[in-house]
Amino acid sequence: MQQKPGLPTQVYEAFASLKLTLFIFLALAFASLVGTLLPQGLTAEQLEQRFSPGVVHWIQTLGLHDLYRAGWFRVLLFLLCLNLVVCTLQRLPKTIKLVRHREEEIKPEKLVKFSLHRQLTSGLPWTGTKSCLQETINEVFGGLKPFEGGDKSFSGTAEKGRWSRLMVYGVHLSVLLILFGAMLGSVLGFKGFMNIVEGTSSNEVVLLSGNETLTLPFTVRCEKFDVSFYDTGAPKEFRSDLTIVQGGRDVLKHALLVNDPLEYDGITLYQASYGSILNEADVEFEDLDSGKVYKMTLPYREIVTVPDTRDQVQIINFQKDFSRFGTAVAIMMRKEGQKAAGSWILADRPDFHGNRIENYKIKVTRMGQSYYTGIQVKKDPGVWVVLFGFTLMVVGIGLTFYTSHRRLWVHAEPVTGADALSKVIIAGRTSKNTDGFEEEFERLCERLQNRLKPQDKG
Repeated sequence: MQQKPGLPTQVYEAFASLKLTLFIFLALAFASLVGTLLPQGLTAEQLEQRFSPGVVHWIQTLGLHDLYRAGWFRVLLFLLCLNLVVCTLQRLPKTIKLVRHREEEIKPEKLVKFSLHRQLTSGLPWTGTKSCLQETINEVFGGLKPFEGGDKSFSGTAEKGRWSRLMVYGVHLSVLLILFGAMLGSVLGFKGFMNIVEGTSSNEVVLLSGNETLTLPFTVRCEKFDVSFYDTGAPKEFRSDLTIVQGGRDVLKHALLVNDPLEYDGITLYQASYGSILNEADVEFEDLDSGKVYKMTLPYREIVTVPDTRDQVQIINFQKDFSRFGTAVAIMMRKEGQKAAGSWILADRPDFHGNRIENYKIKVTRMGQSYYTGIQVKKDPGVWVVLFGFTLMVVGIGLTFYTSHRRLWVHAEPVTGADALSKVIIAGRTSKNTDGFEEEFERLCERLQNRLKPQDKG
């Protein structure tokens, strides 16, 4: 009765299964499809705006909004690595044995069973036949290793591309490097955004994975921000003049452009977007009861008292395009003993009838704005590992498909009688590109047959 294999053997065989490989590939393909269709890096608020609460729950539970950093996706990558390693370890010893194998003897009865073989006759003396075989095979194919049989026989083998059988394992290694680099970047790297107002500094990055923030080991200061526009109003180019501050001193200055990122301390900054914020606004408050007009400068989100009154006003919000009515500010007013009241004031439509709060008609006469630069911040310590893996993969695939292990066997024996002085059997085999090898084999046989003919003594 055959003994059932132990648990370690069963686990090993399971990880060496091609069925497991197919399952992992299908799971990764499906996950990648989801990651492509579902926008990545959405915040909780953005998810709630796009999807129902039930869908948001499952997206956040499964980490589909940051899929490539999700734990289950990393597990799939790890299983693929493990499966590839086990499959390689299972098949590599046989390949190495095949590569290291050397012929010790050649039996002619085996050569005639090869699908690719030819039987030739030689009209040369025995020593001439042996010399002709060696010279021609070395000249056309190369690397003939002869087995001397004295006056009874002559045998030899020649081969090219022996190490091509190992190229597929180079491809395996490249896949492992790519997966390792991806996991390295996923675990040790990060990706996020930071908005820096012109003239200010920041070292806080809002991560794409959620509302978490990360503190950089250095500070980024935006010295100046410039933006130019096409005639259509579309942005043509935006540029941020940045200074990296570390240890209390300026260590690097760089003009950040869309196609010219800044890299420092393994962290890369990309020019991604821009916007404007409100610093202050000049506002006129016309008291409809008394007819008095109060001209005031309101700093953004600071409480200011209307002159000669106890009424307090504050700009609490700002929108560049409020419901397609242009720029607008949200002003809150607090009167003593009354509840606070507020409204959106349309800066681009000063005569709009809704520009009023309580007994005040309000007009925005000037808005002081500053630009902020939107910077994408990325750290990926595995990027060079991935690039090296891709390079190795391209080279490995090229060598795997365009090189082959080609082998020749030749055996000659002297004969007596008839016109032939000896008979020759030559056989060949290749690991791939059979058609090309057959042409090479036929050319070799044709040249051998021509050279083995007896020379005219004229």
